[in-house]
Amino acid sequence: MNSARLVICGCVFGLVLPGAAFAATSSFSCALSAKEPVGERANRFLLETLKFSPVEATQAGYHGDAKSPLDAQLDHSDAQTLAAERALLMKGKECFAAVKSGSQEDAADMALLRDSIDSSLFQLDVLQSYKYRPQDVVEMIGSGLFFPLTDTKGNEADRLTAVVARMEEIPKVLDESRSNVRDSDPVWIDTAIEENDGNVDVIKMVGERIAAGSQLRARYDAAAKAATAAVQGYGAWLKDDLGKKPHKVTWRTGAKDYERIFQFALGPGTHETPDSVLAAAEKDLGKVRSEMYAVAGPLHKEWFPDHGHTDLSGDALENAVIAEVIGRINQDHVEPGQLLDKVKEQAKVIREFLVKKNLVTLSERGNMRVVPTPVFLRGVFSVAGFHSAPALDPTGEAEYWVTPIEVGPNFSKERAESKLREYNNWMLQYLTMHEALPGHYTQFEHANNLQPESRRVLRALLSNGPYVEGWGEYGVKEMEEAGYADRDPRFVLMVEKIRLRVIANAILDIRLQSRGMTDDEAFDLMEKKAFQTHAEAQGKLKRAKLTAGQLIMYYVGFHQWIGLRERLERQEGAGFSLKKFNDAALDEGPLPIPLLEPLLEAKFRVQ
Repeated sequence: MNSARLVICGCVFGLVLPGAAFAATSSFSCALSAKEPVGERANRFLLETLKFSPVEATQAGYHGDAKSPLDAQLDHSDAQTLAAERALLMKGKECFAAVKSGSQEDAADMALLRDSIDSSLFQLDVLQSYKYRPQDVVEMIGSGLFFPLTDTKGNEADRLTAVVARMEEIPKVLDESRSNVRDSDPVWIDTAIEENDGNVDVIKMVGERIAAGSQLRARYDAAAKAATAAVQGYGAWLKDDLGKKPHKVTWRTGAKDYERIFQFALGPGTHETPDSVLAAAEKDLGKVRSEMYAVAGPLHKEWFPDHGHTDLSGDALENAVIAEVIGRINQDHVEPGQLLDKVKEQAKVIREFLVKKNLVTLSERGNMRVVPTPVFLRGVFSVAGFHSAPALDPTGEAEYWVTPIEVGPNFSKERAESKLREYNNWMLQYLTMHEALPGHYTQFEHANNLQPESRRVLRALLSNGPYVEGWGEYGVKEMEEAGYADRDPRFVLMVEKIRLRVIANAILDIRLQSRGMTDDEAFDLMEKKAFQTHAEAQGKLKRAKLTAGQLIMYYVGFHQWIGLRERLERQEGAGFSLKKFNDAALDEGPLPIPLLEPLLEAKFRVQ
């Protein structure tokens, strides 16, 4: 297939027939043409894999074809589909194991692809999360209905027709999940119940876009009735059936499986291990606390002249001084319901600073919206998140999600105050830097310019977590070094606090998932060592249980980015340019840093 066709947003939605059902199959051939570039072959394979994940395919900008319009399908987990997916992965493993890479760029692409195939097989053969994580199907349904509504490409009527077709599949995929999930940990069940209610709201949201009296309206009404009943029935089953059964499975992955999860999370080429990262993180914990104490000291003398704490020493003295200063900074926050407006206001200031300091080339597309986090994703994205423009449609819309903090039936005034104190006006600026500018939005805008197109698509679809999350943290460091906010100690202290959180996140991920860390030990680390409020600590503990291998990416990636810059700075000497480095690194797309480094070294030598 010519990869130039991949970015065409064909209106295949209108081909969907009432009650249509599709079964994922694969016709991938490794050697369609001896002259076919390896990148094109890799793209063909990746598009075949997306047929087994239609919801992800839509978000990536791949819509399938008339025979199999992916925008009209949900992901399925029946035995036949899983077997077909595994067969495709094994065919790809054999195909790309035999590929002899030509250039360094091709070698990096093949390493990334092979690692991804192995990771997917590990999920299917070993982890098999579809058997015990009910929230996965809940989030898949929500994403499948919601994200097409945010699209601005093509025809609105065709998009809605496709979404209604997906609604018609909801009873089936939920039945599949009930058949698969026979045992589950309460944290997975509780999250699924919490997020499941949000899918009823998304179903109603679809209806608000469909005109009364139209042909599609009748189809929607029937689909909505059945889908709503299925979703509510699934929620009742989670609560009254699965949730009341004794469980043997646990959210802890254990040392053996965690070792593999860890390596796949970091990507090919890494030399880190859980032991090495844990040792480094626990050492850095004390170092960053000392740095925070040095920053907090002058503020403490100014704000609390009568609080000498002469009876304290060591950690106790650091805790008292830093906590009092942070407590004062935390008072500078918005009121409930005002978070989104404040973030939009700060984003403008941050962009102006980036332009003034000329730290990195910014996108001219202007395609980022700041919007509330979808309800069905707030279990994982409890504060914020980022959804990039589709890999196959880079001119599409990008979204910076901010989770509203509002007093309501499920959010008390006290809980809202605690959360707002944690995300005070200084912390919010960090958040926007990480998620948007110069963070994820900036890096994916660079990645979406990568050529050839086959390489851009491959690296976007298989993006490396430490590269992505590490850049978010590293970008904030660059802003701090460039003098953002005139190096106001309140901002510096909040950045240091985030670094402490990044360190704590790595410790939590490793110790909770593979070392038997208790909830009390986790709260002690977050609240007494990392100065987090109880509300924030509760959310992070839940996330650490739900997402094994994810929270380590920030810490590892941050230090990989710093190390990469330092080594290239030594190579370039006096001719080193920070903007040149940033642009060159981002222009390669989200590769693992160990694969990125030789590419940059070669590029800089040529220049």
